[in-house]
Amino acid sequence: VVQITTTMSLVVAGVLVLGVLVVLFRRWLADPYSKITDKPRGKAISTVYNLGDLVLPKLAGRRLLWFSRLLDSVIGRWLVIPIAIRQSNALMLRRFRMSDNPTYYPIVKPLTERCQVNFASAYAEMERPERRQPPSTDSFEFTSVTTLAEAYRSGTATPLSVVEAILSAIESSDMGPKPLRAIVQFNKEEAMRMAGESTSRLKSGDLLSILDGIPVAVKEQFNVVPYHMRVGTTFLGEEPSQTDATVVQKLREAGAVIVGIANMHELGTGTTGCNPNRYHGLSRNPYNVNYYTGGSSSGSAAAVAAGLVPIAIGADGGGSVRIPASMCGVVGLKGTFGRISEFGAAVTASTVMHPGPLCSTVEDAAIVYNVIAGPDPDYPIGLNQPAVTDCQNLDSDHLLGLKFGVDWRHFEHGNPEVVDCCSKVLGQLAKTIGAQVVTIEIPELEETRVAHLASMLAEMAAFRHTEMADVAHLLNPETLVNMTSAREITALDYMLSQQQRTRIITFLKDIFKSVDVIVTPTTPMTAVPIDPNASEYGESDATSTGRSVRFSFLGNLSGIPAISVPAGYDSNGLPVGLQFMGCWWEERLLFQVALAAEKLVQRRKPEVYYAII
Repeated sequence: VVQITTTMSLVVAGVLVLGVLVVLFRRWLADPYSKITDKPRGKAISTVYNLGDLVLPKLAGRRLLWFSRLLDSVIGRWLVIPIAIRQSNALMLRRFRMSDNPTYYPIVKPLTERCQVNFASAYAEMERPERRQPPSTDSFEFTSVTTLAEAYRSGTATPLSVVEAILSAIESSDMGPKPLRAIVQFNKEEAMRMAGESTSRLKSGDLLSILDGIPVAVKEQFNVVPYHMRVGTTFLGEEPSQTDATVVQKLREAGAVIVGIANMHELGTGTTGCNPNRYHGLSRNPYNVNYYTGGSSSGSAAAVAAGLVPIAIGADGGGSVRIPASMCGVVGLKGTFGRISEFGAAVTASTVMHPGPLCSTVEDAAIVYNVIAGPDPDYPIGLNQPAVTDCQNLDSDHLLGLKFGVDWRHFEHGNPEVVDCCSKVLGQLAKTIGAQVVTIEIPELEETRVAHLASMLAEMAAFRHTEMADVAHLLNPETLVNMTSAREITALDYMLSQQQRTRIITFLKDIFKSVDVIVTPTTPMTAVPIDPNASEYGESDATSTGRSVRFSFLGNLSGIPAISVPAGYDSNGLPVGLQFMGCWWEERLLFQVALAAEKLVQRRKPEVYYAII
């Protein structure tokens, strides 16, 4: 009895000691900052460039599977995740005492007169294709909206013939050992029905707009009748959608033909496009199928780059439109926050998400923007916005004296090939249009990165949180790692992040007093190679993910509009993207600048490309 009592006492004492050590360890991890720095309202205390790199191990295949299970255990939640959170610097804002009021949604009043001009609506008379400037004879010409509109008018093609060719191409793209997996849902009868109606309108001369009969793909994050909004999972969207998201409804009203649903990174939690579950699969880059597309709007970018559609709709919470657009060599727009309705979408991160188009050309992106932008009664956040300016009749001939703002410390924080390519295009662009390149300093970029990370993780953790415990075993291992980590973000971290959002908005307002557009590469590197072990369980590379959003998080947290345009190619033939960010509500200026930049770049034909006319 004495021995048993002694043993039990030792066990209890051991458990208590271990518990105390764990508590102390977690306290050390979660609250590592003893020195608090006061930050004056709206003023940066330092202009030192402080944006760092996230350094965490890369895992793929079964190692990732085992790690995700460890992370979802008591040991993982109490020990491993806090270490990873600290390593990512996600608790950095606890160092500061800020008096700035928090900003939850980055809705900012127009700062200039040109944002308030009310031009013609999106449904004005169609632009004539003959106004389109001919491409360089050395540059590959993607099938675009205006290309198709011209073919329809000339009688060389009809919406029915085009959609029939697309459906055949979608099937072909998924054959072979390395399927493209751009489109993951399509309904031949529905697509042909819409194409038939458009063809009838074409014959009778009653086209609804320039988008009438134009094929479009939509990311699986939006409700589209009669498809499943699975958001990249195997358990959401079990029943087909009964109503369309607002952006889809507007496209239908303009006569566009929805040909299918585009693949995406599961729950939008990554930037590669690696989604190995049974409904989706890995999206492959049309420029090299051994590389990822970028994400999370992976299928949207692949579909446009491969010529399956000239237009795809994506959603951008941390670069998820611009990153894949850059890596797949197409155009991607993230409008001003609130400009494009999120109603009918699965909003996994409500204060940073922006719906937006991925397109073959800048002109196409402007046409689509004019259709899908504007207030929506079902989306109250975006009701109080200035009128949408007409972006269908663009010109880049009146940009003399424009000022490009470049924080060279930030701009050059990337792979030398990418930086060199973007620098050359920027220099040529400034010379061509008579613009000035002005050196600027964007303060507190690391704090802004952390604020964006904490905001997005906290909001992702809240998305369908009541169901996640029951379906955790159905998630891809990488998604499980991300969602488990997201639960570690506290209310304190979230509130501090909204104060930091206010600060970066204030800083950008000051910057836009002296420059018109901020310029960076879209991503600091080109597309990432697919790990051979990723096909079954996926892969998780937080370091690469952190790098990929280096130039995009600023737009998501602050709400400023941004566009990515092709800028060239690296030594492996992979696309490089150049990003222009403008003042709130100034999308038209971004389109004008992007159009001028587009003319300077000779585009190459992707390795996988389908000519649909």
